Amino acid sequence: MKVAIIGAGFGGLAAAYRLSRSGASVVVFESEDRPGGLAVGFKEPGWKWSFEKHYHHWFTNDYSILKLAAEIGHKVIIVRPKTSTFIDGKIDQLDSPLTLLLFSKLPFIERIRMGIVLAYLKLTPNWKKLEKITSENFIKKYMGQKSWEVLWEPLFVGKFQRYSSQISAAWFWARIKKRTTSLAYPEGGFFNFAVALDNAVRKNGGRVFYNAKIDSITRKEEKLLLKTGKHIFEFDKIICTLPSPLFVKMTHDLPQNYTDKLLELEGIGAVNLVLSLKKQFLEDGTYWLNINASHFPFIAVVEHTNFVDKKYYNSEHLLYVGNYLPNDHSYYRKEAGDLLREFYPFLKTINPKFDKSWVNRGYVFKAQFAQPIIPLNYSQKVPPFETPIKGLYLCNIQQVYPWDRGTNYAVENAEKVVGLILKSQ
Repeated sequence: MKVAIIGAGFGGLAAAYRLSRSGASVVVFESEDRPGGLAVGFKEPGWKWSFEKHYHHWFTNDYSILKLAAEIGHKVIIVRPKTSTFIDGKIDQLDSPLTLLLFSKLPFIERIRMGIVLAYLKLTPNWKKLEKITSENFIKKYMGQKSWEVLWEPLFVGKFQRYSSQISAAWFWARIKKRTTSLAYPEGGFFNFAVALDNAVRKNGGRVFYNAKIDSITRKEEKLLLKTGKHIFEFDKIICTLPSPLFVKMTHDLPQNYTDKLLELEGIGAVNLVLSLKKQFLEDGTYWLNINASHFPFIAVVEHTNFVDKKYYNSEHLLYVGNYLPNDHSYYRKEAGDLLREFYPFLKTINPKFDKSWVNRGYVFKAQFAQPIIPLNYSQKVPPFETPIKGLYLCNIQQVYPWDRGTNYAVENAEKVVGLILKSQ
C-alpha cells in the first residue's frame, strides 16, 4: 500500500511513523525546508538546543506524544514552572488552589466559588452538556460576574477577539481538564524531536521530502494523483494535515456542500515577537504571564528560559510576546523592530527596569492558522477524517475536539486516521 502524507508537522510525521512500521510504503511531502509544522524551531550559533517560533510545551498527561517520544527513544524533561497574571499593574502568581485563595483582587467568596468550579471541571468527564452553553455564560453563572470581569473576560477577548462571546464551555472545560502543574519538553527542543521522528520514519523505509509544495490532488480510477511541480505521483491513500482552506484549494472534485461546511469553520492566526535578551525579564521566575489588561497590545509574555535552562541557549534569555489575531490585522505586516517599538512601553510597564539595550536580537513569527474557533455544539460540526473522495483523509487542528489544539492531539488524531487506513485494507 502506497500512502502520501501532506505536511511534516507532528501529525504527519506520527502517521508516517505508524504506517511505515506497519509495512506501508510512505512518502511525506512538506512545503517548508524542515519538519515541525506550527512547532517548528530554529537554532542560532552558540545554542545547544533549538527554540520554537511559537511557544510550545506538553502537559504531563499528553500521553499520545509522550508515548511516541518514548518509543523512538527521545528524552523528555519535566519541570514545574510558574504561571502568573499581570493585573492592575502587578504580577500575581495564579497556578494553584493556594495562590487562588490568596488572590486578593476577587472577593473571598468568589475565590471559593471559582475553586469549586475549577475542581468540578477538573474531575468531570462530562463535556457534552457544556458545549450547549458559552464559556462566558458558564463562568458568569457558576463563578460569578466579578470573576468573569477580572480574570476571564480579558483572556477570552484577548485570545478570541470578536469571537470571544461565542466560545463553547466545552473548550473551557478542556483547557482546565488538561492543565497540569508540571510541564514536559523534548530534550533539544521540538525541532530536534521532529528531526528524530523524521529519522525514525526513514529508518522504517519511509521517505520525507522538503521544499515540496503540493499543487493538486485528484482521483483517477482506483488511484489518487498528487502533483508537485512538474511531477505527478500515484498513491493508494493520501492523508492531508494542512488547514482546511489549503486542503480545499488543492483538492479537485470535492462536493460543494462538503467544502462549504469545511470553510464555515473559522479560526484565527498568531503573531509572536521573540526577543533574545541579555537579562531576565520576568525576574520573579514566571514562565507564563497572562496579560489581563485590555489596553495592552499583546495577551501573553512567555519567558522560555524561566522554563528551560538558559545554558542551552548560550545564556541568552528568550522571551515570547504573544498574540492571537485575525488574518487581516496590521501586525501581520510588521517586522520585529516595528513590534518592539510598539510593545516597548507596555513591556516597561511590566518590568520598569527593561531597556532596549537588553535586546540582543528580535524576531517575528506569523501563522495564519493557529487557533480554531470552537462555537456551541461543535461536535456536530467537526469534519470526519474520511473525505468524500475515496482513499483521501483530512487530519488537521479543526478536528481536535473536545480538547484544545496541540501537538499531542495532532499525534492522537493521526493515529486514529492510521487505524482507519489499516482497517480499510
